[in-house]
Amino acid sequence: MVPLSARRIKAVDNLINLNSKLSCNYEIFRILYSWRMGFKQAKFAVLMALEKGDFLHEARNNINEKNWLKTGQVSVSEVVEIIKICNGNHHTESPHHWISSVTVHVIKRDGWYIKFYFLEPNTYFISVHR
Repeated sequence: MVPLSARRIKAVDNLINLNSKLSCNYEIFRILYSWRMGFKQAKFAVLMALEKGDFLHEARNNINEKNWLKTGQVSVSEVVEIIKICNGNHHTESPHHWISSVTVHVIKRDGWYIKFYFLEPNTYFISVHR
């Protein structure tokens, strides 16, 4: 992450005070960090979270069908191995269905479907299944 300068902090304060039609969350993120998280950064971050055991699962109704990592039907090490062999061709992004400013990362490879997002400081898994 880019360190926060006084100039950037002032720019964020100005944005928060503006009654703008722009998406404030996106603009705050853009000003603070000046980049968008792509596949390589997302892959690195999710692998680090998995290897440290530092992740959560989004609550959902059909958790037994859709999040095999949560239910133990697939191990952390298996998910790590699947993600490690993926490249950008296996990755897509979309806005979160409840929080549109949050990017959801989707990895599809060899019949696997892995869906996750980052909401600092946490990594959340929505789906891990075949």
